[in-house]
Amino acid sequence: MEKLKNSPLKIQGGISANGVYYNSNGRNSREPFTYFLQGNLNMSWLTFSMPLSYSFSNQGSNLGYQTPFKFNRLSIHPKYKWIQAHIGDVAMTFSPYTLSGHQFTGGGVELTPEGDFSISAMAGRLLKATEDDGQQQTLPAFRRMGYGTKLGWHKDRYKMGLTGFYAKDDIHSITAIPDDRNIAPKENLVVALDGEVTIAEHYTFKAEYASTAITKDLRAQTTDEKGSGLAAQLFNSRGSTEYYDAFKAGLDMQVDNMKVGVAYERIDPGYETLGAYFFNNDFENITLNASRPLFNNKLNLAFDIGYQRDNLDNQKAQATNRFVGALNATLRATNKITITGSYSNFSTHTNQRLNQFDAINDNDLTDDALQALEFKQLSQNANANLNWVLKEGELNSQNINLNYSLASSANEQAGIIRVGQANNFHNANAVYTIGFPKNSLNISTSLNYNYSDIGRDDSNAYGGGLDINKKLFGNKLNTTFGVAYNTNNNKENITNVLNFRVNGSMLVAEKHHFSLNAIQLFRSITAQDALNEITVTFGYAYAFDIGKPKLKIITKEKAFSFSYKLHTFTGDHELISREITSLIHSQEFNAIQDIDGIRLELSKLENDLKASENSSDQVYKNAGIAYLKLVYSHKDFLNTYHNLVFKGLKRLSVEASNFDYSLEKDYLDQLAIMNTAKASGKKISEIDTKNLAVKERKHQAHTWMQAQLNVLTLGDVLNDQEPLKEFRSKYLSKVFKMLENKKTNDEVELYLVGQLADFYHKKSIEFQD
Repeated sequence: MEKLKNSPLKIQGGISANGVYYNSNGRNSREPFTYFLQGNLNMSWLTFSMPLSYSFSNQGSNLGYQTPFKFNRLSIHPKYKWIQAHIGDVAMTFSPYTLSGHQFTGGGVELTPEGDFSISAMAGRLLKATEDDGQQQTLPAFRRMGYGTKLGWHKDRYKMGLTGFYAKDDIHSITAIPDDRNIAPKENLVVALDGEVTIAEHYTFKAEYASTAITKDLRAQTTDEKGSGLAAQLFNSRGSTEYYDAFKAGLDMQVDNMKVGVAYERIDPGYETLGAYFFNNDFENITLNASRPLFNNKLNLAFDIGYQRDNLDNQKAQATNRFVGALNATLRATNKITITGSYSNFSTHTNQRLNQFDAINDNDLTDDALQALEFKQLSQNANANLNWVLKEGELNSQNINLNYSLASSANEQAGIIRVGQANNFHNANAVYTIGFPKNSLNISTSLNYNYSDIGRDDSNAYGGGLDINKKLFGNKLNTTFGVAYNTNNNKENITNVLNFRVNGSMLVAEKHHFSLNAIQLFRSITAQDALNEITVTFGYAYAFDIGKPKLKIITKEKAFSFSYKLHTFTGDHELISREITSLIHSQEFNAIQDIDGIRLELSKLENDLKASENSSDQVYKNAGIAYLKLVYSHKDFLNTYHNLVFKGLKRLSVEASNFDYSLEKDYLDQLAIMNTAKASGKKISEIDTKNLAVKERKHQAHTWMQAQLNVLTLGDVLNDQEPLKEFRSKYLSKVFKMLENKKTNDEVELYLVGQLADFYHKKSIEFQD
């Protein structure tokens, strides 16, 4: 009874509203105003808590076409002791092969009672019914329902799990979709087993097996045929049903300070689960990794080597195998100097199989001809970074950071790398920062240089920037002014980009957080109209805490203070909490809110942070660092995302250039046929007229896309210039999930190239319309 009296109901949370205004003198499909409403609420009493979060925006309505996914979301996550529920628009993960981060509208539960067993379950709508409205960008879909459960058994030295996931489309949820869209109603059942055992405390063995049964078209007739695997025994087969398996196993060893791991993974060609947005199949992986600290932990070394191959069933026209090697090193030379370096090498070998009829009819096929069908793609990436704290003190602090990166690739055919088949991207930048802690002033300057040789073309870009950060009115108003200039030169044009940035954020009455960010960009391109655009983002956030005991205990004369990376927080716990949680609304970190699930994770850590405000300084500091670590880990991912997108854009630019000649020739040939017919007085058929219109449209769209790709710089990617910001909102979470599932940067880059090609193709159509 005494515990009940001393445990009042606590209601904590926050709401935020953000609006984005955009204006440009160029033709752009972007809406001039977009708003985002977000919020979270957590009610707790004793061991019961119920977090609620929502996200609402007009972004989805501005697309002009339909998608089967929801942009506006509302979710509730009540918790009581070992019972955790998820209700609304939520996402859960059972394993990479079954349910892996797919958003659904419905409910889920996680039961983790004391003891050896745990249970997770979900049920809900994976895709909403979306009719085909004739627009190419629209993604028609049948209404898809999903159900899943995971059973776990945990002991100190071993774990076992059983997962089942089932999804089915409703055939009658929409009218028929045209056959050329290649979309059919599906049904899927996945069954997975996983286990883990620890031997002698130094050896851990993990394994997972998954079996999927997927019907590609529910309209096909039922059959009595059964495939192999667990799922086949529990699934009703149809004429379009296929069965596949996936397996992975790994052994991790720790001997003294050295860690060694070996892993094997095999996924059948065609393996698919409807519980994931993206899935790689048809590959076999073998990897070995090791890491060890040296010289009293001043030097840390880690390496990875691996081999991957595809075409496991010999059904593809070409087979690919790849060797991967990577080395990472971190040296803490002194307390003020840290040096990091990394190097990776990829060698991809492609063997294109001969057409069987060519092999039969050509009895003089020579080895040279065979070699001409063998290709190697050689890729290497290197990075070096130096961070030097020049000075630390109360009057001023100084820091310099130097970074260089190289990305190189080449295509080798018959042992020869021909002219135009090698690409290199060099990027270097230097950042100098000086701070005056007593005056709450930081000044940062940067220089950057990029040199690229793509095939027969080369380009260079250079520029610099200045950022000034000043806190005013007792650190309540945080202001930043920045200016950056970049110029990009290639054989076709010169691009100059100048942008000004102004950011301001202010805390009012300890609860209200206001922010205003503005970016003015000026871009000039040879033989094109100058582009001027402005983006203004304004936001408001309110944090509330009802029912919390009002304890004002001042026992220390010296204010509590702690540092994390470049931040130093000083003051009482409540003041620091507001400063920490406001970081997510700054321009530097704001983009990570687009990652699915991040808001829920941050909300949980924010609740832990506020709950520790009445605890000791050390307990509170640990909670604050946990929140900051999550924010910065996702910021590091953003850097990886931006680099991969930039490399993908350059790669797409090369492929577009290679395709340009054949596309232009196709159009000009058709135009010549028409002109010849006109000159000879012949009647031009309607089919020829339509063909010319189609080819002209394709050529114009391709020309527009290539012009856009040629002028893009790394700065455009880093600043999320349109339309790359729209692309980020669509694919950021998917890329994060791929990297989280241990996909290599090379695999993610290849995926991004495909998505960028489709994205810019659709944009080119919008431009023509």
